[in-house]
Amino acid sequence: MHRMIRLIISLFVLTISVSCSNKDNGLPPVVIPDVIVGSVSEIMVTPINITTPGKGTLLISMNNVNYKVEFNVVTQAQSNATLTFASDTIIRDDSREFANLGVDVVAYNPVGPNEISFRFAIGSGKRIDGSFVPQSSFGGQFGQALISTWQTPGDPAKPNQKAKDDISKFVNLYADKDGPGPGVAPVYLLVQVTKQ
Repeated sequence: MHRMIRLIISLFVLTISVSCSNKDNGLPPVVIPDVIVGSVSEIMVTPINITTPGKGTLLISMNNVNYKVEFNVVTQAQSNATLTFASDTIIRDDSREFANLGVDVVAYNPVGPNEISFRFAIGSGKRIDGSFVPQSSFGGQFGQALISTWQTPGDPAKPNQKAKDDISKFVNLYADKDGPGPGVAPVYLLVQVTKQ
């Protein structure tokens, strides 16, 4: 009986020491480069509404490594970056809704040629620049009621002019949060990047 107890205790101690040594000799932490310049495969947003940006994610690839950029609207004091689109032309004539993402979510592909830039604090040395490519998609959780007004009668996968206009105005809000109003302040974001 005593031998059995000693054996169990010895195995328990051995398991703990192996577990601890694995933590010490684990893989090195993932290093995210300060500058990411690559191709955007997807951008998905979850706005508060069509005139108020909220959360979003961007998938970008550089040197065959995929990164996920998560961003959320915060106060200026909490912010570490801002976002701009080079062009407000997102939806084009051959854009189509693709994938079944549920009634409240829509994504379009292809999208217009564009560049998206996250600018971090001056002096940080960090930046993210992404280019839209033929495989890029743009989408978001805009709600069933709004999405239904973007569909072309007889061809619901084809976005109409209202979709083009609404999404153009929406992406411009990141650089100028009150749109046509008198202010010119950007939307302030908290941005986190992870390797996929």
